[in-house]
Amino acid sequence: MCALVLALVVSAVARPVLATVIAAVPFEAQSKTADRVFVGTVIAVESRRNPSAPRYFETLVELRVEEPVAGEVAQRMVLRLSGGQVGNVEQVIDDMPEFGVGERYVVFLERDREPRLTSPIVGFNQGLYRLVRDGNRTVVRDRKGRPLASAEKAAVSRALTGREDAVGEPDLESFVAAIRAARQ
Repeated sequence: MCALVLALVVSAVARPVLATVIAAVPFEAQSKTADRVFVGTVIAVESRRNPSAPRYFETLVELRVEEPVAGEVAQRMVLRLSGGQVGNVEQVIDDMPEFGVGERYVVFLERDREPRLTSPIVGFNQGLYRLVRDGNRTVVRDRKGRPLASAEKAAVSRALTGREDAVGEPDLESFVAAIRAARQ
């Protein structure tokens, strides 16, 4: 009897673990497959009910484009990401990029599709790089503002020089040059 009660309590409390699983997309592949790439600053973030599916939320992120890098890019780009917070209700998708007004990014976008993607960013969240001031330089970091992994630094170096001897954080100018070189 005690075992049955314990089993019922555990099954009532146990919740499935949810995670977003994404295949790794290396820098070279991000650069080659992206439909559009640009450098931009977030000027607005708004969550709302999805007009075509009101039970679900979407977040609109508006960016002012500072520099088009590849593909056809407007002066202002609006990213539509699934999930968000409307009032006191939040719909969360694990590892969905989060944006703040004033943040600067290099953004790699997938080709527009119907039905639309949960995230328009290449590799779901991998093609999003935050720009951070470091003294008098603007350096490229991962989407959360952490330094790039060694493999990413090596890929940028390889695209620029053909060698993987990168040291330190790439600056914006080098990163953009590496994207263009990788796309050729």
